[in-house]
Amino acid sequence: MNDVEFLNRLLMLNPALRFSGLVEKSGHLNASVIREGISEHLKGRNPEISYSQSAYIVDLRKIFENELGTLNSVIYIYDKVIMFSVPIRNHIVVMSADPNIEIDTVFKQVQSFIKNSEAELDFELGVKNISQEKKESVRNLYDSGISEEMIAEQVDLNLATVKNLIKIITTNSK
Repeated sequence: MNDVEFLNRLLMLNPALRFSGLVEKSGHLNASVIREGISEHLKGRNPEISYSQSAYIVDLRKIFENELGTLNSVIYIYDKVIMFSVPIRNHIVVMSADPNIEIDTVFKQVQSFIKNSEAELDFELGVKNISQEKKESVRNLYDSGISEEMIAEQVDLNLATVKNLIKIITTNSK
């Protein structure tokens, strides 16, 4: 199952879910799906800022996993919307829902779906959403001998995605 199919299925779990997206640890939105007929609350650059903050906050909260256990989600409750951030592999699933939902019920549906679907996911190699310009930048930086970690920072992608791109680049150039 690819990233968009995963996000569509996630959105179908509950009619109160408005949006689902897959964000890299860097804060870059890899893929997203919005329920048809829904107007977005965040406009302009605000969605990008929200994704970056969600990734950063999830990463910060993971610091306490040794003492508190595995981080399952971060939930933001606003007057107009409820937002979930759920870490999965090297990504974060971000979702928004109508404010009148039963949070526990929806979260249990989402958590169960993610757990049952994780083995089928193939978005780790999902480099199809990356622009050709970014792919060229990765190639050039890699050919220049720059470390994968530095490349990830330079092109605003997570390390796993950069490694997968390099794997594809080096395989195709042989």
